Amino acid sequence: MIKITRTLASLFLFIVLCFGPWQKSYASEHEVTAKLKQPFRIVLSAAIGSTGYSWSARFDEAFFKLKKSWYEKPESKLVGAPGKQIFIFVPLKPGNAKIEMLLKRPWESSAVKTESYEISILPE
Repeated sequence: MIKITRTLASLFLFIVLCFGPWQKSYASEHEVTAKLKQPFRIVLSAAIGSTGYSWSARFDEAFFKLKKSWYEKPESKLVGAPGKQIFIFVPLKPGNAKIEMLLKRPWESSAVKTESYEISILPE
């Protein structure tokens, strides 16, 4: 019974991710102010489970270094509850740059969701 419930929950999550209202055209814009050489984080909701979806970052390596990223499991015990995917970036030079976060499966070329972050990097 538990196996069937998990399978149905995974199927439901897959359908929501693939055919949700934000399918491929959904993008969200965020503005962030960061200080040079001071780490900052981007935290994204991630309903990963067994769907294979995860967030990946696309950014200009002249402006940022990805110091660390990890996934935190959901606090809820409900099947399909979203966890958090956390990314720590370090700004390398002052200026303005963009970080795009893409929700996709590693073997697929297109993302089902994109979060864009406009980062203003201030000098020390």
